[in-house]
Amino acid sequence: MKKEFENRYKEEVKVSHILVNDEKTAKEVKERLDKGEDFAQLASEHSIDPGSKDIGGKLGYLIKGDMVPEFDKVAFSLEVNKASGPVKTQYGYHIIKVTDKKTNTFEDKKNVIEKELKYQKAKPINTLIAELQKEADINIKDKELENVLEK
Repeated sequence: MKKEFENRYKEEVKVSHILVNDEKTAKEVKERLDKGEDFAQLASEHSIDPGSKDIGGKLGYLIKGDMVPEFDKVAFSLEVNKASGPVKTQYGYHIIKVTDKKTNTFEDKKNVIEKELKYQKAKPINTLIAELQKEADINIKDKELENVLEK
């Protein structure tokens, strides 16, 4: 749990982004930001992310691994209230802005980490049901249903 905390949960960044399809548009948006235009307004005008464009590009607090590696690398290296240049990912080009950073304690995140690790180690329900069916002595007498458990 402590290793997971150090690798992912120790630091969180509050992030907004503007996602566009091409590098040219990303550079144009970044130039407008550098000239003092409002990030949230530019997000609502240009972002193709339906989940964040109407709320100023806000993604909220993220931990490492919440986003694709290219995004994470930039988001966790930016200073607060600074916007990145275009960041290419499989989704397009992002302009990323960090609006806050916080450092968590292990105690703050202990329950969340424990729950996540248990979930990761748990067997999928279909696997568990199949194992239990094999262990059980099930006799199906209805001809139409006799092969139903073989799937």
